[in-house]
Amino acid sequence: MQGRWEKLKQRSGISLFIIAVGLGLFFFVGSGSQKPTGWGAAYAFGTPATVDLASSCRIETIGGGKGTGKCEGVKWTAGGRSGTGTLYAFEDDIKRSADGDLTFAGEAKALGDRAYGRPESWMVVFHLAVLGVACLGVLALLGSLVAAALPTRRRA
Repeated sequence: MQGRWEKLKQRSGISLFIIAVGLGLFFFVGSGSQKPTGWGAAYAFGTPATVDLASSCRIETIGGGKGTGKCEGVKWTAGGRSGTGTLYAFEDDIKRSADGDLTFAGEAKALGDRAYGRPESWMVVFHLAVLGVACLGVLALLGSLVAAALPTRRRA
């Protein structure tokens, strides 16, 4: 019986490590800038939306990269439902007309109380991949727990 519990501890430890790595990478990307956590995954799971911007957006550029806009009080329509909240998008998608009005020129998807402009392709792939790794870790952990609960077979 002692050997079985040792195997369970090892499998559980490896599973928890996989979960931690997956979730750590998921939350790490974007944390050093104004980019929201999980932007790529949120965009992938969001509902296409038509966005009406408020009168102002805050634009931030980190390290000479693409500027990211965060617009509060944005209204959108997604899947026939209206929503209000925050829009995260690249500054290239936020246009100011000659009379000072802001418009959103890109594709947006809404998820919860946030709307997201199209992120870079690598960000979508990365966020979905690390979420997949974390899910595999959870499945491995559950498999270890089920294996521990099952009775052992005795060999003759």
